[in-house]
Amino acid sequence: MLSNNLNNVIEILSAFTASGDFYGDAMLDDIELLRKYAAEASEEAFQSLLNRHVALVYSAALRQVRDPHLAEEVTQAVFVVLARKAGSLHANTILAGWLFRTTRFVASRAVREKQRRERREREAVHMETFQASTPGEASWEEIAPTLDEALAHLGETDRNAILLRFFEKRDLKQVGQAQGTSEDAAQKRIARALEKLRAFFSRRGIALSTVALAGALTLNAVDAAPVGLSTAALASITGGVSTPVTLSLVKAAVNALLYSKL
Repeated sequence: MLSNNLNNVIEILSAFTASGDFYGDAMLDDIELLRKYAAEASEEAFQSLLNRHVALVYSAALRQVRDPHLAEEVTQAVFVVLARKAGSLHANTILAGWLFRTTRFVASRAVREKQRRERREREAVHMETFQASTPGEASWEEIAPTLDEALAHLGETDRNAILLRFFEKRDLKQVGQAQGTSEDAAQKRIARALEKLRAFFSRRGIALSTVALAGALTLNAVDAAPVGLSTAALASITGGVSTPVTLSLVKAAVNALLYSKL
């Protein structure tokens, strides 16, 4: 029954909190750091944002593009866009959610451009290429390819709760504070959102419990970003040192954000 699943998830979430897997209460405000960067061009403020969120963005990009180098390009592009939008984001913006949506768009554009480039190369040499893929046996290898699509199907509030809890490693109190609710309400929202994700995977033939899904997200949702990626991203922002791929992705993302507002 759903109620039993909710109780099980609540118990495992409480256990994760008790184990110390999540950050403590001391968190500077993302929007304040963005405002500081916008007003003072403070590299220190933006570096703090990079340190806090680069792993989330890189992990999402890597799952979607399946190419570590291209994932780095996507990550840099996302943070260049963030720097350009630093002064215009709404004060109530949950940055994890904004970064997720922007990463999803930029990664999608990167994949399309990569596919077109590969198609042109195949046509030029009159040969077909393929990428061998080894079926993963662990549940995470089954979940990861469609995780971002599953997250995108959630409502914004549910998605932000999952991102804050499992991707940003916030405790339940911090999730509740970010969303203007109590710790208990945040716990229940996360449990319901996990059930929706479980149902999404089930419809695609991936059977797992909400407890197993919560455990998989806790252990695997965020990969460590490559050494030097934050430095490279900051150089793209402050020194204009970007590759043509990064610049193309930035331009496409900025235009898309403009069109969405219009």
